[in-house]
Amino acid sequence: MHCLRGTHLKTQGCVMGKFIVHRDLPKHLAQGMFAQPGTYDVIMRYSSLTPKIVPDNIPAPRGIGMKIFGIEGEKLFGEDKKTQDWTFNNYPILELRDPKTTYEIAESLERNWNDLGTFAKEQSERVDADVATHGSQLPRQQMVAMPQYSQSAYRHGDYVAKYGVFPLGEEQKKIEKEDVQESAPINILSQHTRNLHMKHKVTYSFCAQMLQDLDEQPVDDIGVEWDPKKYPFEQIATIEFEPQDSWLPEFRVWWDDRITVNSWHGLKVHQPLGSTNRLRRVVYAESRKLRLRVNGYKDYVEPASLKEVPVPIPAPQFDLPHQPAVPSVAVAS
Repeated sequence: MHCLRGTHLKTQGCVMGKFIVHRDLPKHLAQGMFAQPGTYDVIMRYSSLTPKIVPDNIPAPRGIGMKIFGIEGEKLFGEDKKTQDWTFNNYPILELRDPKTTYEIAESLERNWNDLGTFAKEQSERVDADVATHGSQLPRQQMVAMPQYSQSAYRHGDYVAKYGVFPLGEEQKKIEKEDVQESAPINILSQHTRNLHMKHKVTYSFCAQMLQDLDEQPVDDIGVEWDPKKYPFEQIATIEFEPQDSWLPEFRVWWDDRITVNSWHGLKVHQPLGSTNRLRRVVYAESRKLRLRVNGYKDYVEPASLKEVPVPIPAPQFDLPHQPAVPSVAVAS
């Protein structure tokens, strides 16, 4: 009876690093937390989005969530912790494109919870089936090689933007076009991510895609992609992770059960925009309350710095075997 998150429930790894805001950004980019150059501590979680825990060797939405420490400014919720949260998925649009669509898809999922095949069939019969089924047609990439998108728009100081996080490291770029095979172990993503993080420095670009034309770049409908060729992503920061173990039990369980990353947790100058985000503000809070209550906690933890992250120094190293794609079955003689 352990209550899991309603979305992004499967952890694929947790890491600590640096978030580096670039110098000499042009005015339209130097906004909000990016107005001044600086280096901040950051924690980041890799995850799978599906509402049930499924094997890693099938195509499915994946994502990252990050919490940046030491960010000054007026907060949306008025709390005193100097943190800014960002959330991303590995495709630029979202099938939950507005509140009406979100309700329809959620109702179908609840009704077909034990028959996901029927749920998938109903989504394929929607008038916007190309968007509703997009997540099941994504490439089978390793976590560290995936592009990541905010999907929805945010205030970017005096402007409006969507955000993207893209692999920069040499070892990450080497595997961008490699596919995870159907025969791969069912925990391939977490263990590949762990192996690469332990052996290499992992880096990402943090980019802004500026709103320039509301007719071509709608804010309320996040099922429409903003054309990246016409409205390019511009790098405003770099995220760096020195070699480390991304699969520490203390860090992973603490993130799963005790903390939250929410697009509404941050600065007023980076307020989430659009109808789906307004819905999230209410639904995410209620989901968190239920999860905490079921799991026996009075409230979640909002850490103020890396000092509060439960990572043992030096970190123990545990060898975790891959779990086969098709578990073997013992047969009695």
